Amino acid sequence: MMRVRPPVADRLEAMVSPLGGLVGSTTRLRNPAGDPQFPVYTAALGDLTQVLPQVAHSTQGKSTTGTIDGAGGSIDETEARWLSIAEALERYSCCVYSEDQFIWATGQELGADALDLDRVPRISHTEAANPRCLIVPPDKTAPMRWVRGISLMTARLTWIPVSYVYLHIPFTSRGERLTGPISTGCAAHTDVHTALTKALCEVIERDAIALTWLQRLPLPHLHLDQVPEELAPFLARADSQRVSTHLFDATTDVGVPTIYSVEVTPHHPTLRTVVMCATDPDPTAAVAKVFREAAAGRIGLRNRPMERTDPKTFYSVYDGALYMGAPERAHAFDFLLESPNHTKLSELPGPGPAEGEEALVWILERLRACGMEAFAVDLTSDEARDAGVWVVRVIVPELMPLSFIGAAQYRGTPRLYTAPQAMGYPVHEEADLNPWPQPFA
Repeated sequence: MMRVRPPVADRLEAMVSPLGGLVGSTTRLRNPAGDPQFPVYTAALGDLTQVLPQVAHSTQGKSTTGTIDGAGGSIDETEARWLSIAEALERYSCCVYSEDQFIWATGQELGADALDLDRVPRISHTEAANPRCLIVPPDKTAPMRWVRGISLMTARLTWIPVSYVYLHIPFTSRGERLTGPISTGCAAHTDVHTALTKALCEVIERDAIALTWLQRLPLPHLHLDQVPEELAPFLARADSQRVSTHLFDATTDVGVPTIYSVEVTPHHPTLRTVVMCATDPDPTAAVAKVFREAAAGRIGLRNRPMERTDPKTFYSVYDGALYMGAPERAHAFDFLLESPNHTKLSELPGPGPAEGEEALVWILERLRACGMEAFAVDLTSDEARDAGVWVVRVIVPELMPLSFIGAAQYRGTPRLYTAPQAMGYPVHEEADLNPWPQPFA
């Protein structure tokens, strides 16, 4: 709970104005009666095509109003509003760039100065043969744009493909289609070490989400055998007679606590099942985050119509979640809800350091032990810098990405088949992977 007003709060508040503010307005979203009662706010960025030509190019002039807003949830209403503004600032900064930052080259030409494309996630041969697949295999001989980043392990300056870094960046070559623009690994904070820590946690979280769903991992049910003082108010707000929350330990071989949840509203006519996931060095904080973000996710999904009904055509962040939330597909979650495995909160690793340089080093050590490397790009826009906020993007090429594109789930990535075995689970080969679309949003 927010007890002391941080100095950045005033600078965030100053960004909100219907007349020229980076954020036009903030809005409190109401929790439906009977649902867990967490304050949830959105912060409206408006139409970025009016101020960022690259976004107008990316959307072919279609307005971004309502598609890239910030959202924030908390047990404290004021903090929820600040968090929504901060996320809006983060999303905006992810869309700001200059072509002067980029170089045009092939991975082969850049050699050791570039991110090794042999290490990045890839679609399978089966996916590549699908005409609906929007992604292509990584190609070191394909020219593309690159932006400067840095290895968080070695401090080595490294060229990173722009497709891994920015949102709303239109492809200018076939080679740039090795991934779809997504917000995974972006974070904002007044402390750069904490921003990087939060970004890394999100990348690890998305890896766990993809592994869990595609491999149908029978994760252990998580029992809250202890309720630390800081978790109690979250559990109190999450208490609901309409919504049942099932928690699971989704911690991967990386070893950073990760909590997966399946929330069931048995009598809802369109959105019976919602999933959420959170990663944090402190497992208690991850549980709290799952509860508050599930509340925001549920509101967003219930107020959004389903635009596509054929999973083969899915590409929006909401498509799979709306489709899989339907009551008639409840059985698709049985591999989780009927899992024979169990664990306790007290048995999870941690708590590790939650923020700052110590937390960053703690996570990097765990990635290094798994033979992985993390890279970062500074996305801090002028507006963020004036507010005293760092915005960063982190890439860990060896981890599984989360994809909302139904025809491109990166099923050719080695980790999809090696990680379950390292975690002690059975391994499904590509032909036997989960056929249902990704339900996370």
